Amino acid sequence: MNNTIPFQYQCYACGHVTKVAEAYHCPKCDDPMALSAMGVMTPDEMKATPRSLWHYAALLPITDNKNIVSLGEGATPLLEASTLAEKWGIKELRIKNETVNPTGSFKDRQLSVSISHAKETGRDTVAVVSSGNVAVATSAYAAHAGMKAVLFMHGQAGAGKIAQAATYGAQVICVDSPRPSEVFELCIKACDAFGWAHLSTSGMHNPYNVEGAKTIAYELYQQCGNDMPDWIVAPVGGGGLLGGIWRGLLDLQRMGFIETLPRLAGVQASGCAPLKRALGENWSFQESLKHPWQNPETIAGGIADDILFDGHTALPAIRTSNGAALAVDDDAIRKGVQTLAHAEGLLCELTTAVVIAALEQNTELFRNQSVVCILTGHGLKDLAGKPIKDSMAPPHIPPELKALERLPAIQGY
Repeated sequence: MNNTIPFQYQCYACGHVTKVAEAYHCPKCDDPMALSAMGVMTPDEMKATPRSLWHYAALLPITDNKNIVSLGEGATPLLEASTLAEKWGIKELRIKNETVNPTGSFKDRQLSVSISHAKETGRDTVAVVSSGNVAVATSAYAAHAGMKAVLFMHGQAGAGKIAQAATYGAQVICVDSPRPSEVFELCIKACDAFGWAHLSTSGMHNPYNVEGAKTIAYELYQQCGNDMPDWIVAPVGGGGLLGGIWRGLLDLQRMGFIETLPRLAGVQASGCAPLKRALGENWSFQESLKHPWQNPETIAGGIADDILFDGHTALPAIRTSNGAALAVDDDAIRKGVQTLAHAEGLLCELTTAVVIAALEQNTELFRNQSVVCILTGHGLKDLAGKPIKDSMAPPHIPPELKALERLPAIQGY
């Protein structure tokens, strides 16, 4: 079956719209442009329960469905978090559980679409820059597609994710730099030199590479119907997830399924918060690129991006939805992992725990509101890391009942 629904490029800085071409920077203001679907889906199609994100193929930029590379990504559950809702005075708190994707994170959505596009354009080798989840997803999807993959992992990458990515068979290269933007420069030069497809999930470098994220918005409509939340809260590194969800919501509005958009909140670590700073300074996307975050320092390495690689969509996402940019420190992030696990039985990675910390620290903002949090990655990816191991180290005792009775943790049982 062929997907012949057209797309166009749209600039969210100046509003310019043009045909899809090789050049995707706006000829009027030079901002990167994003892909914008021009097709529609019927109400019955949008209300049907998807089996994967490719249920929405009519809104995804793959011409021929025989080129689709899928491991069953998407169609993730929306879970009630009533314990935390009651604790923080939230009217309704639901969690979009992206941890059940094939490699354990929402990045599978983006890589399924981008590697399908690489296949459609005749590529056999792909390369990415990553702190972990993108590399893992790229390695898995490249293996499934019969492609080679080269993974440039920067100084924020965790050992567990490096091992997971290597297991799928890709070539892992650790680059000694804590700044993702420097590693991007190397990856882009390598792709130009060797003819590799650059699949890093950065819309400013390739608009196809972030398209999968917008399917989260489509699924939320299918799961919520007319009861869309007041707020959608998501972690932000480069901003592709937040920008993708926003563009998915705009598609829903364009097709007449929703009238108003939920407010969007992007959460970062206080040790690397370029989104919050850019909004506070009222910078444009291009102005934000002139001020990279110096020396990112946070345990949430997955969102420690020194620049907003998708600021051209993340910034207007917050500005036009009357949203918010929030930041939380590492202690709150550690606590967020345990808070969610203890209260709701969900184990998330440190990168995702920022949203839990933000809810706890901004109770007045979300009080009596309906909220959906995006749980982006599974906590099993972080269990080998020192911040998690240190906070969860169990006590050691001899095989004696009296020793057990003396443990403070047991005295409350």
